[in-house]
Amino acid sequence: MKSLLLAGLSLLVCLHAGAQTNLIPNPAFSDPKNPLAGWRTAFPYEPWYVNNADWVKPATEQGKTCAAVELPPGIAGNQGGKIESAFVKAEPGATYRVDVDCMTWDFSAKLHAEAWTHDPKPIDKPDKFRVPASPDHPALVMCYRAQIPDAPGKSKTWTTTGREFTLPKSVVVAGEDQQPEWLSVKAVVYAGTPNGGKSFFTNFRLVKVK
Repeated sequence: MKSLLLAGLSLLVCLHAGAQTNLIPNPAFSDPKNPLAGWRTAFPYEPWYVNNADWVKPATEQGKTCAAVELPPGIAGNQGGKIESAFVKAEPGATYRVDVDCMTWDFSAKLHAEAWTHDPKPIDKPDKFRVPASPDHPALVMCYRAQIPDAPGKSKTWTTTGREFTLPKSVVVAGEDQQPEWLSVKAVVYAGTPNGGKSFFTNFRLVKVK
């Protein structure tokens, strides 16, 4: 009887640990060979972000390994800059928790968790709502977005912001029912200023809670 209880408790612990697994690869930019491994910084198919990869760099700030989005003059007040996580598999109808550590420094930031499904009608010129196919995923189209509460703007200290969201079980794309298939997390840096500057992000967490 005792062994059965212990086995049951072990199973519950394992299930709980699995449910709380962070789905974001390299969430704190701590990969020793490539701190930006797994992160999407280049968007040559988006006219506003063709130079974005030049603005995202690995950094360490106030003891945390992180990504720095360093924008030259004139960029923050126009298109801004961004960094996006890898695409991870999504479970339709599941509830997730997303959190990000931010130190906005010179700018402000918008953060989103976004769901994607295969694009039934890929276009020649993708944009921020469509992503071209790559070796690890088909052409994708955004089908759901959860906005994360804003972190304080122009803050010189680390702040954590996050929320829970529930994916729809199905979405309508091009008149057809489909399911959310992938998730990603995005940080966009911007400000109403002609000046250059930087913002920092780390500890991206995306966990399935139920």
